[in-house]
Amino acid sequence: MNSSVNRHTSQRCDRPIRWMTQLALGFCLALIGAGLPAQSLAPPPTLTPDLADFPLVQSYNLGEVTISQQGVAAPFHTMPIPLTGAIAVPDGPGPFPWVLLLHGRHPGCHFADGDDSQWPCPPGTETRYDWGLAYLAQALAEAGYGVLVPNLNGAFADTHGATAANRSTLADQRSGQIIEAHLTRLEAAHRGEPGGFDLSLEGQVDDSKLAVVGHSMGGGAAALWASGRTQVNPAEKTLTPSALVLVAPTRSQPVSDRPDVFQLPDVPTAVLMGGCDRDIFDFSSLYYLETARQDSARTTPAIGVLLWGANHNFFNAAVAPDDYYRQPNHGDLCDPQRSAYRLSRVVQEDVLSQYIITFLQAVWSEPTDRHSLATLGLAPDRAAPSHLQGLSIATHLVLPTTHRCTVFNAETSPDQLPQPSPGLTLHRCPSFAACADRPRPYPKFPGVLVLDWATPAEQLHFPLPSVPINAFDSLELRLAMNANFTDSKVALGLILQDQQGKAVRVDIPVTAPALRQFSEKATSGHTYPTALRVPLQQFHGVDLTALESLTIVFDQASPGRLYLSTIDFVRR
Repeated sequence: MNSSVNRHTSQRCDRPIRWMTQLALGFCLALIGAGLPAQSLAPPPTLTPDLADFPLVQSYNLGEVTISQQGVAAPFHTMPIPLTGAIAVPDGPGPFPWVLLLHGRHPGCHFADGDDSQWPCPPGTETRYDWGLAYLAQALAEAGYGVLVPNLNGAFADTHGATAANRSTLADQRSGQIIEAHLTRLEAAHRGEPGGFDLSLEGQVDDSKLAVVGHSMGGGAAALWASGRTQVNPAEKTLTPSALVLVAPTRSQPVSDRPDVFQLPDVPTAVLMGGCDRDIFDFSSLYYLETARQDSARTTPAIGVLLWGANHNFFNAAVAPDDYYRQPNHGDLCDPQRSAYRLSRVVQEDVLSQYIITFLQAVWSEPTDRHSLATLGLAPDRAAPSHLQGLSIATHLVLPTTHRCTVFNAETSPDQLPQPSPGLTLHRCPSFAACADRPRPYPKFPGVLVLDWATPAEQLHFPLPSVPINAFDSLELRLAMNANFTDSKVALGLILQDQQGKAVRVDIPVTAPALRQFSEKATSGHTYPTALRVPLQQFHGVDLTALESLTIVFDQASPGRLYLSTIDFVRR
């Protein structure tokens, strides 16, 4: 650039562990399986949470119902489902907002190897994965929320016509009917009618506030059911979801085969995923955020939180082993024997509980404290958070289209590429497609522009639209980066220039969460672009009503590779 550049720098105990014997057994069995292919591992052992440890949580049995199935042989058109589960009600007067907790599919008598699955399970043999979320029900009830935790083992049973080809379709059919049956009883109890919960619930339901939280396949069920429920006439249904939290959700099928099933309802949504999840090894949980961005009619935000040191199984206390040993790679981050970032079961439980409570408080009120929103990753006027409760995270905030002005989108922008300097090579990689002549790391989405450079003197130049940007709060780039920074504390520079030639540079530190690396050398593991957000006030002196260009400068690290997904100006 021939104009002068002003440079600014971007700013930036546990409760007792229960079931220790079983935890140790599960860990030892997992160690035995380390290094073996995932399909060779024996079914993981389970834990049995004791509800007596959770004084606000109690079990219930509402009797048996019969649900219907489609696409199976005549003998399986119906299926018996015992309506069992757990419920938690806060102390004090209601009505209370309610949270529906949905567990995932895990091994047991209902989902066993070969032809050994049974449903209903013989007495005393069923693993209660709904009880595995009792820790979360207790925490939510202590915070003032009523909680319903249906037993969904029947939805995931590998019986009554289920095969490898159709089990996911049947799980969708079954889970929706089971959820409806439990909520119908809750609504009846709220009206003072017999509900079968063995406690008084009359007048205890605030029907304007229902959140759905789902883990694993329970997360996929939560998104599917909430999407259907929000489209029902409010006069026909009392309880309609107004918030959604998905924890490592899955549809149990390759996202590249069925990206259409990863849809979200138009309610505030959080998607949380562990960086050491070896069950959702392809990070397909995060595709829900891609469909949210693609939804031009969406009016509510969706936030993705990548909790780097978390795994899959430790979010449910009834699942024993560390799933890291299914695919023991990326040891600097995930190996519990080497990594300082790996999280214990208790820490994962606590961070999930606190995030959900804080998230619901934020979306069900009008918070005046911008700090709490920034902590959640929901503040577009603040830098993306690097830590949550002291733990390393990266985030991806999806705002409604009316709250962003898009400069570049590698998935949808025209084929004409931005202007690179001579030593910078560019390759566009659409979602689920080959990336030039090179393998693409997981996940296979979103579409990215891959930038490679060998010397620290390169830059990429984007002309900006002729629209005033002063109504926006921040410049946001969604990216990931692999580079050897050596002794540099700066990863790259961002330069905004206005039409009068005034330019201001903001340096981005290597500690920015979107640029986080977990080994001394660049790695080629999972590469998921997350938010790098710079408040526009840091570009003080540039005329935001008449901008001309944005330039990304790579003059601090070499060699390097950057995966760029989108560039937006965003606002509250």
